[in-house]
Amino acid sequence: MSGGNSKSEGSDKSGDGSFASLPAITDHDRELASRSMQEFEQGQYDTALQILNELLKLRQGDAKIMHNKAVIEYYQSGLKKTDEFRQHIRNICNQCQVNLDNIAAMDDVDQILLYYNHAVILYRLRQYHSAVNIVDKLFQFIEPLEENLARKVSLLLAQLYLCTHQPEKATGLLSFIEKSLFSSNGGNKTSERESKDGSPEYGMSDVWKARISQYKARCYLMLKSMKFCKREIKNLMNTIGVSPQLVFLKSNFEYLRGNYRKAIKVLNTAIQAKGPMENPETLNVMYFNNMACIHFHMCKHHLGTFYLRKALAENEAVTRDLRKAVLSKSLSGRPVHSLGISKYYELLYNMGIQLLHCGKPLAAFDCLIEVIQVFPSNARLWLRLAECCIMCYRESNEEDSSLSNRLQVIQGSVGSGVHRKLIIGPGLKETDKMSTDSAAIPGTTIEFASLCLQNALLNIPDDPINAVPTDNENDTSKVHEPLTVPAPPGNPMRGQEVANLRCTILCDSAYVALCLNDFLMAYYYADLLIKQPKLSGAHRYLGHMYISEALVALDKIADAIQHLNPDLITDVSPTPPECKHEQEKDRNGDLPEGEAKAALYSWCPKDITKAKAIMQYNLAAAHTLRGEHEKAIMNLAKSTQGIGTPFPAQIYFLRLYLDLMEGRRKLAQGVIKEHFGHMTPNRV
Repeated sequence: MSGGNSKSEGSDKSGDGSFASLPAITDHDRELASRSMQEFEQGQYDTALQILNELLKLRQGDAKIMHNKAVIEYYQSGLKKTDEFRQHIRNICNQCQVNLDNIAAMDDVDQILLYYNHAVILYRLRQYHSAVNIVDKLFQFIEPLEENLARKVSLLLAQLYLCTHQPEKATGLLSFIEKSLFSSNGGNKTSERESKDGSPEYGMSDVWKARISQYKARCYLMLKSMKFCKREIKNLMNTIGVSPQLVFLKSNFEYLRGNYRKAIKVLNTAIQAKGPMENPETLNVMYFNNMACIHFHMCKHHLGTFYLRKALAENEAVTRDLRKAVLSKSLSGRPVHSLGISKYYELLYNMGIQLLHCGKPLAAFDCLIEVIQVFPSNARLWLRLAECCIMCYRESNEEDSSLSNRLQVIQGSVGSGVHRKLIIGPGLKETDKMSTDSAAIPGTTIEFASLCLQNALLNIPDDPINAVPTDNENDTSKVHEPLTVPAPPGNPMRGQEVANLRCTILCDSAYVALCLNDFLMAYYYADLLIKQPKLSGAHRYLGHMYISEALVALDKIADAIQHLNPDLITDVSPTPPECKHEQEKDRNGDLPEGEAKAALYSWCPKDITKAKAIMQYNLAAAHTLRGEHEKAIMNLAKSTQGIGTPFPAQIYFLRLYLDLMEGRRKLAQGVIKEHFGHMTPNRV
């Protein structure tokens, strides 16, 4: 928040968008303005307001004085009467014909304070994109500004760049600030000042330098520049000593390097660290949240949920009074810096991901469905909701080898003696899991999973590198900017991360379409999947499996067999070959996004031998449908050697069918005696 200064109290300018025509400023006016500013800076708001009212009587209608009066009254209230302050700013803007909602119309340096204070309020309300648009425009007028205000505008812009995940812009801006606004001359002006309590601590210039160094450390963390980040953290340690902010920075630094135990050790010192904090009441919230994220990467998901419950409880205590003000649609009653301190939805996001990895999809769904109302543009969040539904529909592929499914192969017998017949089950059907409710109704159904995956695809734009060029885009000298996709509340996704997410969504979409018996759409998604560039081995394998299943259902068995060649399987890794060398380097530092780096549950075999065995089973089933029983038997025999015991129930169904079709009754009886004799009252 900022008021005017002794150099600009009053104006004799007129014209569109400027302040009203006023008499010339006298020496007495300047003296009153200077005294008011001095009292304001010393925190004597009553005296400053009294002097300003005296000045306002001499210069009635002066918008700058009215603005400074509104600022002093706001500080006098302890920064609590935010609604009144915003209304005062609006009234002054209407008097001066200034439109705060149209930053492009600003063309006068005298209007900067109005826009700056408006941007500060937006920043406190966490409307970062709106605020950064305003401050970007203000920065164009940085040269004629008074030195202190220029620094405030520049550092606010740097903070907004970090809040909107633009570390590249923030780095360039900080370099400009150091060179232009914090030169040796500017530093000497304030280096002799003491702290507010009179202690001979580091001067104001060191405070500014420490803030810049802290911003630079945050930039390097976002950019994964660990060497430069380590240097900035060391400089901060030497400048300001140990503080809570520095402890969190250092812990985050170790977290990104993969030193999780060291990160926990550093983080545990945050509670004992002493130093000024803007919102000290949120210290416990940040501590428990970060502990949960560290344990997530250590694959201790249950312990992570324990810490997140503590973080949610602390957040509830901090924001209990704030929610009452929100329900009354009033921003007044709490200091402005506390209006945006609630991290409820970010914590709920992390809780949902932790619960999903704990194998609790229903609880995870309840968390994430609430978060999606606040962050509907996050494609990864829609994917996680779909995974909750898929996990409820089918927990894992190990279900096929379960005893309950194997018991469905032989369902019973009829008759007795030589006339006794066994009843073979109809196969594994999951139609009982299909929902009759509308897909638009949120629930852990496979139908709602399809809707979530469609929303996820809609939130990922086409990669401009893969787009078909038009006649006006044939210029090869044109360089495409890297594709960036917002993923609030975390960092935006870039480059290969977007490509990997698109492949995962297409893979899940193909699977869900198969579950819904929508074979044309399953074919479409699977075909689109295997055409993606830089495709991982796991996605390529699943793509061929899904497309072959869709083709079999569409009675295109010959085409399906072409996709079931086991010799083509050379890799089932979830990482594209081109990106394996960057796997460790590309660790995600943003807490809500950390979940992207851990596998949820494996739908793909972990080794090539088992992957080939499963594909050979599907190949045997395809040959069976074509009546090529010899080829089917040969592939089934190879499949059973690689899958391992206990066999999935589908293996027994196919084996019994082939033996009976080939007239090998004794072999079929042998299979039944070996695997199912103990399940029936009388053996064959």
